[in-house]
Amino acid sequence: MLRYSTYRSIYDEVPESRTPRDGSAPTDKLDINKLIMPLIATLRVLLRKGNIVKLSLILLLVISGFTVVGNVFAGSLSLINQEKRVVVERGDTLWSIAIKNKPADMRTAVYIEGIKRTSGLEGSDIKAGDVLTLPIY
Repeated sequence: MLRYSTYRSIYDEVPESRTPRDGSAPTDKLDINKLIMPLIATLRVLLRKGNIVKLSLILLLVISGFTVVGNVFAGSLSLINQEKRVVVERGDTLWSIAIKNKPADMRTAVYIEGIKRTSGLEGSDIKAGDVLTLPIY
């Protein structure tokens, strides 16, 4: 059997109470009065001086600021890529329509795939009188 051991059980000991050295009761809680009282005093000064108008304007500006920021980051339907509609004329092909309407830096085959997707076409067959929806990038 071990004569000396550094093992100490956490179950056998009675927790020590933390008492301040001056003999007063322990204070583990935050003193809420120390936190709230300066805020209340500042609010009373603002209300006592007749600054209700200024306080309400500041509150209005803060609320409107949050509203504007919320609308900016929420997004809207107008940010969706717009579309252009074209009526297919006799002799038109997807390739000729894509050449006329695609951005300069985009490959024609990629734009044709965009036309198919936005117009709901499954193949490359179009005929005169069809209405195609062209994506705008």
